[in-house]
Amino acid sequence: MRPVVVGTAGHVDHGKTLLVKALTGVDADRWEEEKRRGITLDIGFAPLREGDRDLHFVDLPGHERFVKNMLAGASGVDLFLLVVAADESVMPQTEEHADILRLLGLSRGVVALNKTDLADAETLEMARLEVGEFLDRAGLSHLPVVPVSALTGNGLPELRAALLEQAAACPARPADRPFRLPVDRVFSVRGFGTVVTGTCTDGTVAVEERVEVFPAGGESKVRGIQVFAREVQAVSAGQRAALNLPDLKHQELHRGQVAAAPGAIWPSSMLDVRGEVLPSAAVPLRDGMTVRLHLHTQEAEAHLHLCGTRTLAAGERGLCQLRLPEPACAWPGDRFILRLPSPVRTVAGGEVLLVARRRARWGRPRDAAIEETLRENGLGAGLEALLCEAGPQGCRPPEAAARLGRSGAALAALASEAEEAGTLVRWPGADWWLHGPQAEAWLDRAEAFLRGRAAAGSPWVPRPELCSRWGRILEAHQAEALADALVAAGRAEREGDRLRPPGHRLELTRAERAIWDALLAEFAAAGLSPRTGDELVRLHGSAARKVLPLLVQEGRLMRFSGDFFIRPEALERVREALSERARAGAGLLTVPEFKALLGVTRRYAMPLLELLDDRKWTRREGDGRRILV
Repeated sequence: MRPVVVGTAGHVDHGKTLLVKALTGVDADRWEEEKRRGITLDIGFAPLREGDRDLHFVDLPGHERFVKNMLAGASGVDLFLLVVAADESVMPQTEEHADILRLLGLSRGVVALNKTDLADAETLEMARLEVGEFLDRAGLSHLPVVPVSALTGNGLPELRAALLEQAAACPARPADRPFRLPVDRVFSVRGFGTVVTGTCTDGTVAVEERVEVFPAGGESKVRGIQVFAREVQAVSAGQRAALNLPDLKHQELHRGQVAAAPGAIWPSSMLDVRGEVLPSAAVPLRDGMTVRLHLHTQEAEAHLHLCGTRTLAAGERGLCQLRLPEPACAWPGDRFILRLPSPVRTVAGGEVLLVARRRARWGRPRDAAIEETLRENGLGAGLEALLCEAGPQGCRPPEAAARLGRSGAALAALASEAEEAGTLVRWPGADWWLHGPQAEAWLDRAEAFLRGRAAAGSPWVPRPELCSRWGRILEAHQAEALADALVAAGRAEREGDRLRPPGHRLELTRAERAIWDALLAEFAAAGLSPRTGDELVRLHGSAARKVLPLLVQEGRLMRFSGDFFIRPEALERVREALSERARAGAGLLTVPEFKALLGVTRRYAMPLLELLDDRKWTRREGDGRRILV
């Protein structure tokens, strides 16, 4: 069975640490100051093994001044142990901790009515009633309440049994996520180097594998792993662990970063979230206000931008974007807490819906579409919202995996479902994904460009010209994929390296058609010799100037050296004649020999030789040409 992480919660001096010690035999207070003052200042840890079940206790501070430490330790907790002293009953931090636990999505736990040795029967009964009323208000009335004394040991077996029963009901962690461990401690061990600790929230990592610390913490091979001072070869979701990362400097790491599989996280300073204001909040959340964000072990300033409203009052929920001055490391579904900076108090929390890469302007069409997707479908809409936000540039699979927190196999399955639903389009040969409507818009734009050129008298558009048109937005291989998709969708015809609207044909007058035929007959009679435009105009009239470009666009002629024209078939025969000459042993060709070979005058020979040089069929050497084909 997988380990279950148990987080303690409750008011200061209600006996959380002593109760953990009574259950596990481990004093979770690590610092001398904690022992001297008798209160927990930072996170402590202790293991408990009962049969085949491992419970990993995270002892959280209860003092209001150390709530931020409590929030850092709550990352990765599966269930909680809420401790209430029988001689004091429910206190302010009891209520705040309960609010925090609910906002973090924790519904499983046990309430320990501690210090029963200090309360007489009447006081104990009054505490039971007050705790019951408090749990009703907090929506936690389903939790078992166990009277216990950490000092005398009374009730410990019942408390241990209740915790094991709740642990058995904890669902399995998602199996389709890469390794992730929010860092809560960093230190150095002589002879080993940097060590980071935290609760593994997702995936698995083993010794000798590589991990990356986000954001900007660097990458290292895992030299060793410990779980509560015991050497292990691997650690998985739900375990407290210490990772030895010798390739990194401990001075450059800190609480709030995340150790994860390389490339598994996409740090962002913008998060689209669903927020919930506590019913007890004294002030509403206002658009543009500054709050303190607590996400995993990270604490950061955040600016709040509400969607569709100026305020969220007590008890209300809504979509908003959090903007941070420093990157956050999140996946959709992660829970967070918002606190006011002054006076310091918890006011809201919620869940991450989208790791954003652009500032939301909820009134714009694209942002409105993202809002609608997230509002209607929540977490299940993560991929669609991501693609919608990406717009015309689309999104590559590695980025999508890092922003959604999915393994390669899980992402492939998700993409296949989205493709069947039409929300995702991937064009062959391109390593990018588009939102379905955006892909259709790209095809519309490309087809409109082809039709516009055709209407202007240029039916054929060179493929490089079409691709270069989108160079400011798309990379070269993406533009190539767009051209291929246009043809595959039947919205363009391709001939060689040219495209035109489907079914488009030249519309010529009777006189223009006669000149068309006459020009083709002229070139057929010319054999391998080119012709100039001026010659053709003198022979066939000024209308030839209109028909010649159309013959070039249709691929019946090719233009070179300004105003020279030749049939592609004739140019190919020139290449064959050169190859045959080279096979006969004449690798070098003079200009007179070239004129004799083709039967052309110098007027045509020199421009034609320049064309052959450009095509690398020949190379000039002195007064002659070296044949290269």
